[in-house]
Amino acid sequence: MGMYIHLLLLQYYFVSSFVCNAVAFVEEPSGGRSDGYCGRILRAPTHGTRKDGHHEFRLRVEGDPETYQPASTYRVVLLATSPAYFRGFTLIALKEGREGTTDDDYAGQFQIIDEDDTQFMTNCAPAVTESTPRRRTRIQVFWTAPPTGTGCVILKASIVQKKVIYFQDEGSLTIRLCEKERVFGEATETPAMECCACGTAKYRLTFYGNWSEKVHPKDYPRRANHWSALIGASHSRGYVLWEYGGYASEGVRQVAEFGSPIKMEEEIRQKEDSV
Repeated sequence: MGMYIHLLLLQYYFVSSFVCNAVAFVEEPSGGRSDGYCGRILRAPTHGTRKDGHHEFRLRVEGDPETYQPASTYRVVLLATSPAYFRGFTLIALKEGREGTTDDDYAGQFQIIDEDDTQFMTNCAPAVTESTPRRRTRIQVFWTAPPTGTGCVILKASIVQKKVIYFQDEGSLTIRLCEKERVFGEATETPAMECCACGTAKYRLTFYGNWSEKVHPKDYPRRANHWSALIGASHSRGYVLWEYGGYASEGVRQVAEFGSPIKMEEEIRQKEDSV
């Protein structure tokens, strides 16, 4: 029986809200996308000044693949190297050599992970932008690659650091991925592998909490801000504690909202045949 190990631990801390007057990208009226609007979103905003030659910002596809597997889903991360930050951004995926002026120019599809941070651009549905302009060092979305035969794809990001400074077309903010060539005789789909836990093994898990007054100065170290209990289980494929894109169980919800593992322990015990 194949064994999987899942752990769940969440950190609680309060984040104060504030109003920011820096506008990342000026969108046109919401009465539908205007002709050519998508093709202009990665150009200089109306009141912006382009700034080249800076590499404290990076666009990254998790795992740093050199090719993409058609129809596969990847995690895309836009991040700033401390102490840099950005207030707004735009992210888009285009077929190589296209300008973004027609619907056929876009490659794949983005999926929002955190609605508090990201949203689809109102007048350019293929593009992802910030939900609110505020200081941030990282955002992430899922990207599902286009179907077979699309060819090479360009992932491009633009960011706004301040009201009058923005960055784009940097090498670190552009990723080129080409379709993975199928090897002769290779199956079109990966077969479901039946793995088994042959014998026994012992593992040591160490959790490092990178939580300090320097990294998280807000209200540090109030009692309300704390690590939840650490809870996990080794289990077969017949039971899933949690998964990306899935719905949380009541036990996971209580860990997330209250830091209490009691309900989740009960859920695990009920699946004892698979745990």
